[in-house]
Amino acid sequence: MTHIVDDILQTLLDRDPPGQEIHREADEYGDIIVAEHKQYRILRFDDLYEQSKVNMRSPEVPIHHYIQAMLMAISWQEEGDVLLLGLGGGSLLRALHAYNPARRLDVVELRPRVLAVARSYFTLPDTSCVNYHIDDAERYLQQAQGRRYGVIFSDLYSAFSMSPLQGTEAFLERCRDALCDGGWLVLNYLEMPHGQTLLYHALYRVFTDVFFCETGSGNVVIYATCATNAYRLKALRTQAARLGCDGVAEVGHLARYLTRL
Repeated sequence: MTHIVDDILQTLLDRDPPGQEIHREADEYGDIIVAEHKQYRILRFDDLYEQSKVNMRSPEVPIHHYIQAMLMAISWQEEGDVLLLGLGGGSLLRALHAYNPARRLDVVELRPRVLAVARSYFTLPDTSCVNYHIDDAERYLQQAQGRRYGVIFSDLYSAFSMSPLQGTEAFLERCRDALCDGGWLVLNYLEMPHGQTLLYHALYRVFTDVFFCETGSGNVVIYATCATNAYRLKALRTQAARLGCDGVAEVGHLARYLTRL
């Protein structure tokens, strides 16, 4: 746990000022704020917490550790379309598209104005391989019968909290049903689901293998699959570490912290 504490302290020390506000609007869900500091552009849904951050000099490289950790999954399943539930400022989307511009990406965002702001200020990819859907994540999964994805990334957050949908067994089941053979569900979660939690038991009722990575930023990334062949932790770490050699963020050091749940 020492590395986690050290990473959090360093993050606090390195945190940039909130930046100069360059855009603010509101929709039925709350504020949408864009700020700039040096070469960085920041998306917030309140006046404190960063929802997304991009270095405009290299927008395809994610800054937040949890985004880097989520990217590990593309090394384990390189086939099939990818589904992103939750857009924010598009950090994960830009990294995925830069890694494989030909791979089809479906992006589901609840708030139309978040998508509009992200397009205007955060250099979203504009290509036929990326499909944007304004919809509720649960409804999209219910209506997308017959669609199968190699990886589903779920990053559903409001200004102050994670969507409780991500912790429900019904949601996990819908995600499982939308995965192809060998596919992975990747969740950005608030805390580690210990053995006595409802999420822990739900994950193992729905999936056969579950792993997690503590990112040092407070969030935990959870990876779940129903692959028929059990995965070896060492092999997953090795595959994920190779992404650093392929130019996908700095995930090599995070791969060391991948652990079976």
